[in-house]
Amino acid sequence: MQIKALGGFMERRGGELRLALRTTLAGLATFALAELLQLPQGYWAVLTSVIIMQGSVGGSLKAGIDRLIGSFAGAIWGVAVTLAIPHHGIPALGLALVVALGPLALVSALKPSFRIAPVTAIIVLLSTSSLQADPVPYAVDRVLEIGLGCIVGLAVSLLILPGRAARLLAEAAAVVLRGFAELVELLLRDLATPLDRSAILAIHRRLRRAMARVETLAGEAKHERANRLSDAPDPEPVLRNLRRLNHDLTAVGRAVMTAMPAQGRQHLAEPMNALRHAIVGFLTEAAEGFAAAKPPPSLVPVDAALAALGAAVTAMRQSGALREQSGEVVAQIYGLTFALQQLRENLGDLAERVAERAMPARGAEKESVEA
Repeated sequence: MQIKALGGFMERRGGELRLALRTTLAGLATFALAELLQLPQGYWAVLTSVIIMQGSVGGSLKAGIDRLIGSFAGAIWGVAVTLAIPHHGIPALGLALVVALGPLALVSALKPSFRIAPVTAIIVLLSTSSLQADPVPYAVDRVLEIGLGCIVGLAVSLLILPGRAARLLAEAAAVVLRGFAELVELLLRDLATPLDRSAILAIHRRLRRAMARVETLAGEAKHERANRLSDAPDPEPVLRNLRRLNHDLTAVGRAVMTAMPAQGRQHLAEPMNALRHAIVGFLTEAAEGFAAAKPPPSLVPVDAALAALGAAVTAMRQSGALREQSGEVVAQIYGLTFALQQLRENLGDLAERVAERAMPARGAEKESVEA
C-alpha cells in the first residue's frame, strides 16, 4: 500500500522531483568543478547554479542570462566606485555605498533583469573594504565563479531530464481549461437561483493563480523559441485565447448573476442545460487535448446547443413572450446570448490552439510508422 502511495505521489509530483534532482546535480557538479579549478570562493558558483535552476529550460536560460549580466554590470560599477571614492572611515564608506547602490537600484527597478547588479556591487565594495583587497581581481573572481555556476546550471537543465516550457505550458493551460469548465458548470447550472458568489470567487482565485503560471511559462517558452531550443508553436496565441475565454466567462457570469423569472427561463431552461453540457464537455476534452497533445474535440454539440438556444429566444420574440418580460429580463436574455456567442467564437480559436499542440505529436507518430 505504501509503495502504491509513493508511486502515486511520484506521478503527481514528477515535475517537482525532476527539478529537485537537477538542482542537486547542478550544485554537486559545480562544487566539484570549483574545487578542481581551485576557485577562491567556489560557493558563489554553487549558489548560482542552484539559483538559476528553474522548472523549464527557458526559465533556467532567462535566470542564467539575467544573473550573468547583472553580476557583470554590478562588478564593473562596484570596482569603479571602490577605486574612485576613498572610503577608509564609516561616513566615507556610507557615501560610497550610496553611490554604488543608488544608480544600480534605479536600473534594476527599470529593468528587472539587472536586479542582481546592486547586490554584486555591494559585495565588491564592502568585501574589498573589510579585507583590504584589490577590487579588480576580487570582482573578476566573482564574475568567473558566477559564470561557471550559470554554465553548469544551464548544462544540467538541458541534459538532465530537461523540462520544456512548451510542455509545462500545455499542462498549465489544461488546468485553466478545467477551471473554466467548472465555472461554466456553476454559472449555467440553474437559472432559477442566484449564483453562489463565494463559490464563484473561489474558482476565480484558483484561475488567477493558474493564469499567472501560464503567463510565466509562456515567457519561458518564448525564450526557448528565441534561442532555438524548441520548435513548439508560439505560446502567445494560447495566452491570448485563455484571456479572452476568461473575459467571456466573466460576461456570462454578469448576465446570470441574478435569477431569471420563471416565465423567462421556462423557454430557455432546456436549451441552456444542453449548452452547459456541451461547453463543459468541450472544455474538459480540450484540456485533455492540451495535456496529452491530442486533436481537439468537435464543436458540433456546442453549435447545435447554441442554435437551439437562439431558436428558443426567437420563438419567445415571435410568440410575444419576450414582450411580456421586464426590460431588465430582456437585457439579461440578450446579454447572455451575446456573451455565449462570443464564447463560441473563442472556443473555435481554442480548438485551433489544441490542434497546433497536437500537430508535432502526429508528425512524430507518422515518422515512427514510416521508419
